[in-house]
Amino acid sequence: MATPTEQQPDVGRNVIDRSIETISRAFSYAFALSIVVTIYDVILDVVFRSPTVWVYDVVTTAIAVAFLIGGSYALMRREHIRITAVYGKFSRRVRLRVDILTTLLTIVYLGAFAWFAWDMAAISIEDREVSGSAWAQPTPIVVKVAMVLGAGLMIVQALSNLVADWRDLRRKD
Repeated sequence: MATPTEQQPDVGRNVIDRSIETISRAFSYAFALSIVVTIYDVILDVVFRSPTVWVYDVVTTAIAVAFLIGGSYALMRREHIRITAVYGKFSRRVRLRVDILTTLLTIVYLGAFAWFAWDMAAISIEDREVSGSAWAQPTPIVVKVAMVLGAGLMIVQALSNLVADWRDLRRKD
C-alpha cells in the first residue's frame, strides 16, 4: 500500500474506474451478509439447539464471489501486492515501465484464467452442478461464473490502468 508521502493515483478518473468502484462496492455487502447470516446461525445453534444446513454454503459463496469481483477494485486503486522495498526505490518513469510490463503479464494470465474458467462454468451450468451439502445449493455454478466475471472485470481494469500508465509515461515532466 502507498505511504502517505507517496502520490496516490487519481482514483475514479474514468468511466471504467467509476464502474468498477460501483460494482465492487455493491458486492462488498456480501461480507456484511455473511456476518449477519453467521450470527443468525450461531444464535439458532446455541440458543435453540437448531443449527441451519444452509449457512455455511451461503457464507462461502458470498465471500468467494465478493473476493473474485473485488480483485478489479484492488487493481483500480493500485493497492495490489507489490514488493515495495524494491519498487519504491525506482524513479517515477521506471515504476511506470514496471507497471506497464506487469500489467501486460497480468492481462495474459487473466486471459488464460478467464478462458479456463469459462470452460469450467459452462460445464457446471450444463451439468447443473450443486454443492455436496444437504442443502445442495448451486455454489459451484455461482462461483465458477463469478470467476469468469471477476477475470473479465480485472482485464478491463488492467487495460484501463495500462492506458493510463502509457499516457503518463509519454507525458513530458
